[in-house]
Amino acid sequence: MALYIAVLDENPADRKQAERLLTRESSRRNETGQVIYTDIYGSESAMMPFAEKYDLFFIDVITPRDGMMVAVSLRQMNIAVPIVLCSGSISYSDKYENTLDLLYRTKPLQARDYTTLIDYAFSAKENLPERVELRNENGTIYVPTAEILYGREMNGYVAVALKGDRSFHFLGDLFAFENLLDSSTLHFLETSKNTVINMAEVVSAQGNSFRMSDGAIIRYSLFRKSMIQKSWKKYAQLKSK
Repeated sequence: MALYIAVLDENPADRKQAERLLTRESSRRNETGQVIYTDIYGSESAMMPFAEKYDLFFIDVITPRDGMMVAVSLRQMNIAVPIVLCSGSISYSDKYENTLDLLYRTKPLQARDYTTLIDYAFSAKENLPERVELRNENGTIYVPTAEILYGREMNGYVAVALKGDRSFHFLGDLFAFENLLDSSTLHFLETSKNTVINMAEVVSAQGNSFRMSDGAIIRYSLFRKSMIQKSWKKYAQLKSK
């Protein structure tokens, strides 16, 4: 399993120390099959465009916003991974009274601190749903497969409907999109050569069509009807158990 870590710290010496200790920790864990990738940032603006990819954050900044404010923004982005506020000139636990289910450590962090917190992050990652990395020319998002309603291949991209009335244009064809989905489930069904649906988001099935949770009607060919209805029936039976 791989763990992606972000260190956000305004202090160059503290960034260097964190990089040194995390590199040592990464080398030690390689022998056990645990892979660690670390990115070091000196400003919030540099980190935030990539925040969704990380499994663990170490944060201590003062300007333009302090670490707690950055953590609040991450939680508002539905990023549920462990966030460690590292107190240097600010004591976050005193100032904010241990809110938001965050972790607090006082600088300087020692090797044992990183070991304990990385163990915790690996454990937390095992209990979180797998996320799919969707890319296009404008950026990347990371979403759990359960948030995907359906995908429709258009001209050079797949229009992906997501929960919360959201959407994303995945750069690639339907085959590439389906390869990203969780193969350990039977939730996803290809209804045509350019459409795949999440059967968990089907509200009703009638004739040769499905009504999805966002109101969309997904129709399929009569030639595929037997195969599709067989898959739908099998899914419904498994869901009812």
